[in-house]
Amino acid sequence: MVKKQYLLSIGILLWSCFLYVPATAQHMYGSIYDDGLTLDNVVLTNLNSGNGSISDAKGLYRLSCRAGDSIRVSLIGYNDVILYVPTSLKGDYFRNIELKPMSYMLESVEVSALTPYQRDSMARRNLYGQPLSREWVSGPKAIFSPMTYFAQKVSKKAKQRRAFQLNYGNWENQQFIDSRYTKEFVGTVVPLQGDTLAYFMNAYPIAPDFARAATDLELKMWIKYNYLEWVKKPEIPVFTSPKRK
Repeated sequence: MVKKQYLLSIGILLWSCFLYVPATAQHMYGSIYDDGLTLDNVVLTNLNSGNGSISDAKGLYRLSCRAGDSIRVSLIGYNDVILYVPTSLKGDYFRNIELKPMSYMLESVEVSALTPYQRDSMARRNLYGQPLSREWVSGPKAIFSPMTYFAQKVSKKAKQRRAFQLNYGNWENQQFIDSRYTKEFVGTVVPLQGDTLAYFMNAYPIAPDFARAATDLELKMWIKYNYLEWVKKPEIPVFTSPKRK
């Protein structure tokens, strides 16, 4: 009986020692950047534990990990990076991470006789290429990238970038419309000129999709049809001189 109690006491003592072995929390931390500029909303995922983290407005991150874990670093518009925590890790792991923008290889084409709009559009695309390349995750894509979706929802920078993308798209569409739906072109189809021609064009604005898809002949037919409707009841503003006191 004494022997059993002795063995039981030894077992309890050993178990207590096991329970009180201090567990050291390990983290990987640092900053994420591209060509010296810090990047926010970068998603880091521990592929072993499933834990995740997002870099803050200053590009700083902190992610729990263990020795030997694999870490995926991803941001829309940049190449994913897979990092490995050293197997000899005994404490926190400091690591700055540099991401590289994706490069899209296109087949070479010969461009000749560019229109003024095409030249200006290419120049604008080169100027604003980086903010325009950052995709806004929504719809079905949000299901597969929930952390990226959440990050962009709470990031003021991401919201501003999205607003710029939308405004840029609307402005680009209007620039293209103005390059096709001109007074000179419309004037070859209808017997109008000056302010009257401008009133007619304002009364029948052209949709961006149609402006991009229609041939010159289709566009002329569309203008002619609308002109026949317009002459039935011309929409011309009437200006009156203010009365003198």
